[in-house]
Amino acid sequence: MKNYKYTPPYLSEHSSFFKKFILLSLCLFLLIKLDAQDITENQPDEYPKVYLGFGTGLDNFTGFLGVSGTLKFHEKFSVRGGTGLSGWGFKNSIGIKYDLKETGGWSYCLGYSYSPGFKGIKMDAEQESGGTREITVDYLSARTINLAVDRNWKIGKANIFYIEFGYAIPLQSNRWRTTDGSALSSLNEGTLKLLQPGGLILGAGFAFRVF
Repeated sequence: MKNYKYTPPYLSEHSSFFKKFILLSLCLFLLIKLDAQDITENQPDEYPKVYLGFGTGLDNFTGFLGVSGTLKFHEKFSVRGGTGLSGWGFKNSIGIKYDLKETGGWSYCLGYSYSPGFKGIKMDAEQESGGTREITVDYLSARTINLAVDRNWKIGKANIFYIEFGYAIPLQSNRWRTTDGSALSSLNEGTLKLLQPGGLILGAGFAFRVF
C-alpha cells in the first residue's frame, strides 16, 4: 500500500488567484463612479441600507444553514457576508453584489469563501486483501472564489427573498489527509471530492431590512 504524503500549500501558489479577485473587486467599485452619473442631484439619499437574513444551499455563501448580513451602500452595489454550517466546517464568506435594479430583479455576485475543515473524521477504507478497516481523516482548510447570479423578489416593503446559482472555483484540490499516512480508496476519494468546497452553487434565502 502506497503512503499518502501531505505537502502543505504555500501562499505563493495562490497569489495569482487573490490578485485576480482584488482586480475584479476594483473593477466593480469603479463602476460606481460611472453609474453615479445617472443619479440626479435632487434624488434623496437613502443609503446605506442594512439587511440581516438567513440562507441555505450547496456551496452558496451561507452554507447548508447560516446567517447573512448585507450593507447596501449604493443604488446597485452591496457588500455582503455570511457564515454557517457546511460539509467542511463553519463556512465564512464575503463578497460584492451588483443589482441590475435597486430592489428585486437580477444581481451579479463575486465572493470569497473560507472553510476551516474538520479533524478526526472516521471512514471505512477498502483493503487490497478484501474487507474494510476504519481510518481517520482530517479535512484541511479550503478556499473558493464564487461567481453567482441571484434572482431577487421584494417581500413586503423592504424585505427580499432570493435564489442563487453559479459556480465556486476551488483554490486548492485534495484538501484532506489520513492521520496515519495511508492511501484512500477511490470510493473514499470520490466522496471527499464531493464534500470539499467547490462546484455548482445552488442556494436560497431571506434578507430583512433592519435600517
